[in-house]
Amino acid sequence: MIKIRRTKCPPELDTNSQPLSEHDYTHDNVLTCLLNMQHHKCCYCEKDLQLIGQSAMWVEHFIARSDDCFKDVNGNINWNQVNAWANLLYSCSTCNNSKGSKNPFDKNCGERRLIDPSYSRIDPEKHIDFIINGTAIIYKVMKNSILGRNTIENLKLRKRTDIYQLLRQCKRKIDALFDELVDALVVNNVAMVNSRINDLSKKTSANEPHAAFSRKYLLQKINIFNIDDIQILNKHLELNIKPISINIANGSEIIN
Repeated sequence: MIKIRRTKCPPELDTNSQPLSEHDYTHDNVLTCLLNMQHHKCCYCEKDLQLIGQSAMWVEHFIARSDDCFKDVNGNINWNQVNAWANLLYSCSTCNNSKGSKNPFDKNCGERRLIDPSYSRIDPEKHIDFIINGTAIIYKVMKNSILGRNTIENLKLRKRTDIYQLLRQCKRKIDALFDELVDALVVNNVAMVNSRINDLSKKTSANEPHAAFSRKYLLQKINIFNIDDIQILNKHLELNIKPISINIANGSEIIN
């Protein structure tokens, strides 16, 4: 999960021009704005929504439509609040079903219990991490973060075999590019080195599926290479390879 930069509210949800009704969030332009804002990825697991089909895509009300906070004393629902732009995200059906309708805020103290990746003051990557060891990939709570733990548990991320399969695919692609980079370094193919560094950097861009994982794994590979592997290569092949430096994206940063 990475930070999502909340874009301008689409006119269909502008409460200054008209009150909202129950299904206004389903307007085609609203859906398009959500998809573009999230680079066509699930807001939580970063799965590519274009690959899973329309039936597996859901508009996510961060605070569920059924929550009592949207009802007045007579039980009438305030659709201006339910369908407020800031309350809408796009998710895959698995994340949507896992999250359920439980309020993401503590009703007693108002504190957040779940990560809203579009909330400007929260960077999901400071709360959710990965353990990557061989073929083992596991979602990990960052620095005992309560938000991270609650979000991982609520979305059942540690039990998501569908996501782990996709993360392993990302890992294999990064491994292949990194191997080609090392091969190019050994033969001093500068053009190929620059090309593969650029390819690897793009893998961490916010518009790439599973960018948070790719950032973590690529940084791990760079550190291992620069600390251990480079010394072995230089010593036994009598080379003078310099430490690798690759631009890794942050938050909603796009790398072209």
